[in-house]
Amino acid sequence: MKKLNVMLFAAALAVLGFTSCSDDDDAAAFGITGVTVTTAEGVSHQGVISQADLTITVTMPVTTQTSELEACTIAATATMGTTVTIDDKALEGNTFDLSSPVTLTAACDGQTKAYVLTVSCTEEDADLATGKRLTADLRNSGIPAGTYDYSVAFFKGKFYAFTAELTDSTANYGVYTSTNGIRWTELSTPEIIGGMGASPVVYNDKLYVMGGIRIIGTDKEGNAPELEIGGWSTQLTLNTFRTWTTTNGATWNNESIEGSMEDPSDMFRAMVFRGAFGFLSPTPFVFNEKLYMESGNTMSFSMFQGANGQLYLSDGGTYTPIMSAMSALRSYCSTFVLNNKLFTMCGAGGFVGPATLQTAVYSSEDGENFITASDSTAVGALCGATVVTNNAGNVAYLFGGCYYDEDGARVMNNTIYRTEDGTTWTALENINSDYAGTFTPRVVVDDNDIAYVFGGFSSFSGNYTPYATSVDDMEPSFAAWAFQLK
Repeated sequence: MKKLNVMLFAAALAVLGFTSCSDDDDAAAFGITGVTVTTAEGVSHQGVISQADLTITVTMPVTTQTSELEACTIAATATMGTTVTIDDKALEGNTFDLSSPVTLTAACDGQTKAYVLTVSCTEEDADLATGKRLTADLRNSGIPAGTYDYSVAFFKGKFYAFTAELTDSTANYGVYTSTNGIRWTELSTPEIIGGMGASPVVYNDKLYVMGGIRIIGTDKEGNAPELEIGGWSTQLTLNTFRTWTTTNGATWNNESIEGSMEDPSDMFRAMVFRGAFGFLSPTPFVFNEKLYMESGNTMSFSMFQGANGQLYLSDGGTYTPIMSAMSALRSYCSTFVLNNKLFTMCGAGGFVGPATLQTAVYSSEDGENFITASDSTAVGALCGATVVTNNAGNVAYLFGGCYYDEDGARVMNNTIYRTEDGTTWTALENINSDYAGTFTPRVVVDDNDIAYVFGGFSSFSGNYTPYATSVDDMEPSFAAWAFQLK
């Protein structure tokens, strides 16, 4: 027994000698032995430590946004008597921005080691190739339950949603943000931003939210609906083309255009003329470092009818019509920029119906003069599809839209198409069978070339648009999907 105690005591001394940093001979043995990083969304990841290089690498999924790394917690284990800090701040009780490398300092008995911690968002997700469903219903994670219309933007590593929460008597227009496109938090804004059919775009390092109408319900400031009801003469009563901008997602500036509908020389009247400009779901986009606006839906005979018949060049304050583009535009056509060319394709030549869907593709190198690039493509006769390109601008993908089957029934398009030239389209294979295409889905592309597909409309009645003057006549989707663009 005495011999056993001596051996245990000797072993203990050996362990202490290895883990302590008070002896110069054992200085190399002290340091950080484990690191766990937890993102702002509460997801934890283990770090891989190289004692030889004094580096710590944390690999996260490719869907992780930089904004998710801006307030991370770090837990570290270290050898006996070793403390770990970042810029003299204790790890416990603090959060750290890991969107760029940070240095963890391990200190023991006057000696220090500096470990460089780097987060790499490169972990592949095989599901992204065929479609990964992020959520079946965004209203379960922050988006209001009464939302009937919303648009989404991706700006500086975050998602922004502009919502219209409606009943037939009340309306609330909100702005929400998310670091992963799933969980959303409402932002406090100085005034009411947006409206039903408001459309975002990023231009010159600013996020613009353009257009939108408020025709269903009284808003939270007591403003009545912008609608004059008169049977077949029901019309919009708009006096503002809403435009809000932000450079940081927190501070918003009102750059709306106001004017008089009574003054024939007023730009607002000339541009709008009782809603002909299409406040509802315009299509803003950037081409050749210029901001363009394709007009949205218009109202006539008390119903919203597809327009998209006008293209404007904007400097943010004025809108100059591009008359030569009118022949290339259709209702619910798909407009996109690929290989430094502007394309518009498909759509409906009037109201949406079996006989009106188009197949042609038009292109332009200057944003003014369009030519017919192709009379038809593998996409076929389709309208209401959304096309996005990768960050390099050399590959485009088409999502959603609708077509008509042999019996004349409207069908939502579940096929995703890919092109490298704007006219040769190939259908992707083995897409997740749960994916369901929608009409005018909101699609954004992040910095890792992942397309996030939000919402759209699951169906709509009649031959016009999915928008209506009553909430009962709209069927929005709240599913969110992610696809890798390659």
